[in-house]
Order: sequence, then structure tokens, then C-alpha cells
Amino acid sequence: MEKIKIEEIFNLTGSDLKNKLLEYEDETKYSNNLERINAVIIHSFNNELLNPKEMKIVESDNYDNVMKSNPKSYSDFLNLLKVKKKINININPQLLKSWNNPKVTTLEGHTDTVSSVAVSDIINTADGFRKQYIISGSHDKTIKIWDLSTFELVETLKGHTHYVMSVTVSSVKNATDKFGNNIEKQYIISGSIDYTIKIWDMSTFELVETLEGHTSRVNSVVVISSIEKATNLPKQYIISGSMDDTIKIWDMSTFKLIKTLEGHTDSVNSVAVISSIEKATNLPKHYIISGSADKTIKIWDFSTFKLVETLEGHTTSVWSVAVSGIINTADKFGKQYIISGVEDNTIKIWDLSTFKLVETLEGHTNVLSIAVDDKYIISGSNDNTIKIWDLSTFKLIETLEGHTDSVTSVAIISSIEKATNLFKKYIISGSYDETIKIWEQN
Repeated sequence: MEKIKIEEIFNLTGSDLKNKLLEYEDETKYSNNLERINAVIIHSFNNELLNPKEMKIVESDNYDNVMKSNPKSYSDFLNLLKVKKKINININPQLLKSWNNPKVTTLEGHTDTVSSVAVSDIINTADGFRKQYIISGSHDKTIKIWDLSTFELVETLKGHTHYVMSVTVSSVKNATDKFGNNIEKQYIISGSIDYTIKIWDMSTFELVETLEGHTSRVNSVVVISSIEKATNLPKQYIISGSMDDTIKIWDMSTFKLIKTLEGHTDSVNSVAVISSIEKATNLPKHYIISGSADKTIKIWDFSTFKLVETLEGHTTSVWSVAVSGIINTADKFGKQYIISGVEDNTIKIWDLSTFKLVETLEGHTNVLSIAVDDKYIISGSNDNTIKIWDLSTFKLIETLEGHTDSVTSVAIISSIEKATNLFKKYIISGSYDETIKIWEQN
């Protein structure tokens, strides 16, 4: 079978190219024609000639590797494509996104370890602007708020008497102001070694409430939203994990403790929450996930507060747990995963529906923090690096280097850029080096 030259590809129309490719390639190798065409063109340009029999090596999970192998060629190809204009193909935007050489901004201001980072929802301000904030908690006992669009420090919150170990953000959509108007309120929730949880009003930066009940340091705080049966309205709860080996659930509307979960035999280092669709009823089901120094991960049914499952497999402390959204798999069934980062240098992926171990990722030393979005697993480690893994293939995509000490906390978010009105993706990281870094996907 003769080879196809680049010139021949450029001389084909989009429809002719599709037909020609279908002659040579099994249609099941790519999820759609656009992926197939992109892969062939990239491969053709980098190799000058394309042997159709070799098309099988250019699969979707190799796109980034293909581009990284010769990024200049790929850039030249895109320019050439614009000039030639003889082939009308929309390049898949995902192919143009890479974490290779991201733009990095460093935020300085804390005077001790940055132990936790979080990002607020987009806030509509009184002057008509939309704002989004980075929240950082530190061993210097403070919480700092940074403007994501300008990277400027907005406010420093003081009130904890010891290290701030965890910060998160809660949005309450059915709140009312003093005039009875419906508004959306956002709160910062912080957990500390001083045994307390504090709630701060995001609009005024004032302390709203201090929750007391844990008998040791509060390592992790998250918020879960649930529909209240009596009113059919959303209601929020704070979930906290502590070195006192317990998990506590607090009512966000009353700030009252409603339940303490006991079952771990050592410090609860991390908590996460996940909502899943129950197959039997087709209704949402909420779970609390907890990772502990007792080397286990526990799954709790939020509606009954009963322990559902204990995941065993790690050989040392579980430092961080995170959860994915629903991932569309090749067999057309959605999957959800629990991801755990551990002192044994591994990251483990667990199937939420079966509680089975799916994959073990290796490459770090002592994984301290995990974050997940719809495409990536982000991990921070004692080796001073951040690693980015493909959520669909579990392959390592990139290692980010820049921190000079352990990476204690990571977050990943998408934000709308004012200039282009397009979403940009950022990784936020906190470190023992007392800095926060913002990594902007190029």
C-alpha cells in the first residue's frame, strides 16, 4: 500500500480525506472522524510521510506525546494549515491544550507553610464585576484571600490560634439579606490545630461562627449539598475530619453538630464528598469519603450515616482523598472514582460502584494532596513536584517543577478570562516553601 504525502493530504477536501482514511483504518480505533483526522495529520507532518498501516500507533492517549515530540513542527503545521486553506478541518481544541511549560505566577505573603488552597465560585460584586478568589490557609495561623484575575492579596483573616490545616468554600444560594431579598452567599470554612472550625463571610470577610466539638486538630473540612425532603430545598453541611479519629457533620444553617462518625482507629487526615446516581432508584446518592492514618479509606452513606465500605490496600497513612465526577467509559457506562494519595508513594484509584482497586499510580514520593476535575488527576508530593495524570487513561501527562519544598495542597479550576471570554484552566498549589503557585495551562 503506497504512502500518503503531506501534499496529498492538503489537496484533499475534508470529505475526501475522511473517505480515504476509512479505507485504511478500522473505524473503532478513534471515537470520531475528527480525532482520526487530527491524529493522521499530526503524524503525517512530523514524519513527512504517512504509512497508513502505522496509523494504529497514533491513538488519542498519545496526542500529547506526539505534540511534545516535535512541538515546533506542530506549530509550523498549524501555520501552514492556515496558509494553505485547502482542507477545511476544525482541529480538536483539546489537542492544542498542554501543561507543557505553563505560565507560572508565585504569590508570596504567608510567613509559614501554606497547608491548604481552595478557590471560590464566581462572585457577582456590588459594582457589577465578577470575581473569583483563591483562598489559602497557613501555619502562620492566617487565611489569605487573593484575586484570581489580578493575583493581588485582597484580605488576611486572623482568628485561629494555631496552624490552619484546611480551607474550603461554601455557596448558599437560598440565603436572604437583611431586607429579605434572595441572595447567594459564600462562606470560607477553615479547620485548625486549635481544634476549631471557623466560618467567614466571603462578602465582608468577617467571622460568622466558631464550631467547637473536636478534641484534637481538625485536618480537613469540606461541604456537601443535599436536598432536604421536608422542604425540597438545598441544604448544606460541613464535614470535618480530625486527629481525634472522628468525622463530624455540622448543619450549615444552624451551625449545630448533628452527627459524629466513629470507625477509624487513627487520625482522619482527609475527607471528601461525592454524589452518585443510584441505579436502582435513578436518584442521587451522597457519600462521605474519609482517609486515615490507620491506612484505610472509609465510605459512609450520608443519608443514614452508616459505614458502607472500608477500602484496604495502602501500607501507610492515607494523606489525601478526592473524588471524580462521572467519567464516560468506552462501554458507555459512567464511572466514578475515589482517588487516594498516600505516604507509601502511590496514588490509588478505586471504582465507586464496586469499591474495587482499579489502578495504582507510581512516580511520587509521599503523596500529600490530590485534586480532580473532569479530565485530570493532580497530585502534590514531598518530592516538591506536581504531577498531572489523565483521568481516562491514568497515564502521566506532565510533571511541574518550581516549588522548593513539599507541595502540601493542590486545586484545579476553570475560570473565564475577561479578554477572551473563554475558560482558562489553572492549577493552584501550596507548599512548605511558604508560597502559592498558579500554573496556567497553555
